[in-house]
Amino acid sequence: MDSSALDCAGFCRECGREHVLPAAPAVPHALELITLLERHGHIGLGLEAKDPRLSLDYLYGPARGQMFGVLLYADKDGKRGVLKAFSGQYNGIWEVPGWAGPILDPAEFARTVERDEPRIKDLTRRMQGLGVDDPARLAMLAQRRELSRNLMERIFGLYRLTNFRGQTRALIEVFTGASMPTGTGECCAPKLLHHAALRGLTPLGLAEFFVGRENRSATRGHGRFFAPCAEKCRPILGFLLCGLGAKNPGR
Repeated sequence: MDSSALDCAGFCRECGREHVLPAAPAVPHALELITLLERHGHIGLGLEAKDPRLSLDYLYGPARGQMFGVLLYADKDGKRGVLKAFSGQYNGIWEVPGWAGPILDPAEFARTVERDEPRIKDLTRRMQGLGVDDPARLAMLAQRRELSRNLMERIFGLYRLTNFRGQTRALIEVFTGASMPTGTGECCAPKLLHHAALRGLTPLGLAEFFVGRENRSATRGHGRFFAPCAEKCRPILGFLLCGLGAKNPGR
């Protein structure tokens, strides 16, 4: 595959331009990470004590794999380094030492979902066994939809993205798609770019790959590379990449 098909790209409404970060410079580092993960069998690389929740076994069970990513960067002195990230949570864990953390505050997320998430699950349980056209089921379905919609709006409000111009915006302000899917802001590329921007690092390349059991649709398999997703990532990548060209004019 032409590596340019894996590039990180998106349109920024702030400046009205499309921004692109190539995948090719990061691919060798991604291959090194895949080898390390396979060798150690867990993602707690460098940790003295092995947490069983970080085992790769998780990705070969019902989870059916997960996306990972690496970002090659140069710091203010020109020294190169690599950041790594996993999409969303890993086996229910938001933060793992050595990996780029989430954009939102996990404690704020927990407080946000603690009231409505149990109510949504309870409605789902109560709907089971009721007929499709049962008035009680329809009423509960409408209530669940409203609770879910309100909860997602509050969750999206927890994301504040920072780009390479030093601008920080709410997720809803920068998203260029029609509607935001669940999980927007939790993929590898947004995590890595936000992390780098906050620390004054200049990205040189970004590559994403899949680890674990093949997904149900057989569209993703272990060790395969993919571009950042069109539904959740591309609509915010333009903003996140904005300002990078000014910092790295030789690109």
